[in-house]
Amino acid sequence: MKPNRPNLIEIGLTALKLGCIGFGGIAGMVGLMESELVTKRQWLTREYYLDVVGTANIIPGPNSVEILMHCAKEKGGRAGLVVGGILYIVPAMLICLLYAYLYRRYGHLPAVEPFLYGIRPATTAIIASAVFRLSKGIVKRFDIAILSLLVFIGSLYGLNDVALLFGAGMMGAFYPNRKRLMVWLPFPFLFIDNTSSKLFLLFLKIGAILYGSGYVLFAYMDDALVQHNHWLTRQQLTDAISVGQITPGPILSSATFAGYLINGVWGGVLSTIAIFLPSFFISLFLYRLLHFINKHELLRSFLDVVNAASVALIAAVAIQMIGGFISQWQSVVILITSLVLVLFTKVNTAMLIVLGSGIGYLLTLV
Repeated sequence: MKPNRPNLIEIGLTALKLGCIGFGGIAGMVGLMESELVTKRQWLTREYYLDVVGTANIIPGPNSVEILMHCAKEKGGRAGLVVGGILYIVPAMLICLLYAYLYRRYGHLPAVEPFLYGIRPATTAIIASAVFRLSKGIVKRFDIAILSLLVFIGSLYGLNDVALLFGAGMMGAFYPNRKRLMVWLPFPFLFIDNTSSKLFLLFLKIGAILYGSGYVLFAYMDDALVQHNHWLTRQQLTDAISVGQITPGPILSSATFAGYLINGVWGGVLSTIAIFLPSFFISLFLYRLLHFINKHELLRSFLDVVNAASVALIAAVAIQMIGGFISQWQSVVILITSLVLVLFTKVNTAMLIVLGSGIGYLLTLV
């Protein structure tokens, strides 16, 4: 499809909006994107969106960025992929640069907790509604239902999400074809001594091979920035990860904060470019991969199970988030109100996040 200017403008503004309100981690972003790109804008069908989500969960890189860029490619071609990816990342980068500046100047992070208080239950409501919509029609066989339930339970018990997805997909796809095998090839990486170049290549490597949650990102960054190069203390790294979690957009924006502390504004920008750059190429690969999968029965069966398992993981995240604030009546009020609004009205997701933040701040004063 040849992109046109109106499409690119819509893609850019939509990506910018999602980058500004994208709280709740990957589960929150999947819910927001489903609401914005599938239900509201109809860039792609819900079934195809599930394929994108499922495939993004089993390839390296930041899932939310890859999902957004693939959806943008469906709307505006390769130009749409680039425009959408850049404008989705920029808000988190700018916020993290600001946080890093204030952190270096004052020695602590800005107090934003009161405003996040209401965002969490509002985001949880969006996630829960996404689970409800995405789960329709994905359980095509009894074994898929059983595997999804096992993934849900395994996630609640803290098992690795990627391992759960691969395990479920393999069992669903290979059970009727036990003699088939799959082969993985490692990636080589080179490093040079210059600090800026080394910083760039280090985050480029992380962006290319990262699987899993923020805890995995912490492990990679701890090994490279704290233990080997001694650029940051562990406390500074912990604060960097915290900033990635409290700001909208992908948690990989922690790289912006860390890069600023290491080498100023240029270090922050360079680290951001490096950690997200592989996603632009991986997203192009994702498009080809989905086309290839749909032509092969075995891989299609694998992806069907992964899709159902992905929704089970999102449901587990919603349960865990609810467990984190169920004892606080204020959060429960915001959650129930948000659920009613998101399920029975056409409330704008951005407005829901803003309302949740404002109400949460007011309730913390009670």
